[in-house]
Amino acid sequence: MLKTFLPSTAAAFALFLMPITAAAHTKLIASTPTANSTVSKVTSINLQFNEKIVASTLKTELVMTGMPGMANHAPMKVPFSSMMGKEGKSAMLMVKRPLSPGTYKVTWSAAGADTHRMGSEFSFTVK
Repeated sequence: MLKTFLPSTAAAFALFLMPITAAAHTKLIASTPTANSTVSKVTSINLQFNEKIVASTLKTELVMTGMPGMANHAPMKVPFSSMMGKEGKSAMLMVKRPLSPGTYKVTWSAAGADTHRMGSEFSFTVK
């Protein structure tokens, strides 16, 4: 009886812990500009995460996906510099000059303490 009790108890315990582990994944909880917003002057993009991220795992990309008056505008990567916030839960992407009017997409990926890389993207428009 002990032989069947221990494995089934261990399996039940593992199932109990799974939601706790899954909840620990890195998520973007806020950004400036916000997703799907229309803004005027943009010189930086701020990303706020739900947990401290491992700085070396943060990968970001800023792409201009649309330009007013150009129906077939090819996506264009926008160069930027970046820095992590002191608390490790935020990052700032800084462009050299204000973004031109158009539509932009920010893509990010990062890992927190659980080392699972998570990522997402959001878009915004500059008028």
